[in-house]
Amino acid sequence: MAEIEVGDVVLARGATGQFHAVVTAIRLGRLGIERCDGRPSGPLSARDVVTVFKPAGGPGAEPPRVQRLRPSAQLKLDLQ
Repeated sequence: MAEIEVGDVVLARGATGQFHAVVTAIRLGRLGIERCDGRPSGPLSARDVVTVFKPAGGPGAEPPRVQRLRPSAQLKLDLQ
């Protein structure tokens, strides 16, 4: 599981089912959250987190660098 930090969006399970929330605080193994549906919620245990969504950041200015493939016995390039 990814490490949970303040500001991450989590998918958690509760008594009423699963819900999305934003982590506002972490203390003593409990997460302070603000539910995205506006319902009130108390502290959440880390074991009740199903998925953690991390910000990916903005796209880079240059395209991602990929390593060029070289022909080998296992890889034959068909250039027609």
